[in-house]
Amino acid sequence: MNSRERVLKTLNHEEPDMVPIDMGSTENTTICRIAYINLREYLEMPPDPNPYIINRMMDSVFPKEDLLEHYEIDFRAVRPSPFYEPEITELEEGFIDEYRIRWRKASYYYDMVEHPLENQTHENLDSAVYADPYVEGRRTGLREQAKKFYEETDYCITVGHIAMGPFEMSGNMRSYTKFLMDMYVDPDYANALLDKNLENTIGFWDVYLDEVGDYVQVVCQGDDLGTQIGPWISPQMYREWIKPRHKKLFDFIRSKTDAKIFLHSCGSVYDLIPDLIEVGVQALSPVQVSAEKMDLETLKKDFGKDICFWGGGVDTQDVLPNAGLDELKDHVKRSIDIMAPGGGFIWVPVHNIQSDIPPEKIDTVYQAVLENRKY
Repeated sequence: MNSRERVLKTLNHEEPDMVPIDMGSTENTTICRIAYINLREYLEMPPDPNPYIINRMMDSVFPKEDLLEHYEIDFRAVRPSPFYEPEITELEEGFIDEYRIRWRKASYYYDMVEHPLENQTHENLDSAVYADPYVEGRRTGLREQAKKFYEETDYCITVGHIAMGPFEMSGNMRSYTKFLMDMYVDPDYANALLDKNLENTIGFWDVYLDEVGDYVQVVCQGDDLGTQIGPWISPQMYREWIKPRHKKLFDFIRSKTDAKIFLHSCGSVYDLIPDLIEVGVQALSPVQVSAEKMDLETLKKDFGKDICFWGGGVDTQDVLPNAGLDELKDHVKRSIDIMAPGGGFIWVPVHNIQSDIPPEKIDTVYQAVLENRKY
């Protein structure tokens, strides 16, 4: 069974020959730059001093082909066009992105420190600056890249995280404090902002899926809905405010491709999973097992027949940084033992492997998957 067959069988809730393994299918299922450089040195691979940065804020990278082959990774991602560069304003302490959100360097990451709509009124919304999905450079080379993967390899091909989801984008542009208040005290503004953000996200998918929709097997959309203890908003508010917009977004994606739909959301989203299934989400990532109500046994028992769990393979919040090598091996084996039966599980760490994780730990967890992935 090849990788593409393996993944599709898994996503259809059937048992393949082996559990699929991911590294680098999206900006949130990969490895951060410094950890990646250190891992290559540890494995005595040729240096990659200037890796392809997928996400500037997180410093996450697309690993090179030799590392993906080394760990038998089943996925290959369609990468943004090399001819397209986001409109970034470089600052001494950080940068301003295409949406005019200001980011400041904080250790390994960049934190948001200024939100362009935080102090604006409803009347100013039409003048807000948005990244233009229809800039021609965004599509350059996408079709050729996806077609080459499809015709010349047997990997599962992914495309994703090309634009924020409407909820996350609203919080980022308005600030979460202001936006969550708007939903109560200025619902007209909140609705208008959500609609504008949804339109922008759909525009990006319109461009990308015109180019790659015939070739990719998984479409990956992010929209962070959870915190450590529960959803950002109640399930009732999700159903009123966000669910109809998610349905519109996923219906649009489905109108342009037969690919499976993957949603990235950090945090505790257990209470929203039935709604996500209803609007067409077929795979959920990153499966933050350290968050409230997100333990693997409960998720598998309650939803394992209806949604694929793309993550939860090793806890990156506590276990990976702090456990010893033997404990890591046991932890990985346990995640596979719980989640693999019946299909519906793709092994990848809970979130990106952070820059301060020693390379021997990274190698240990991936070797443990290779040793335990067979059905």
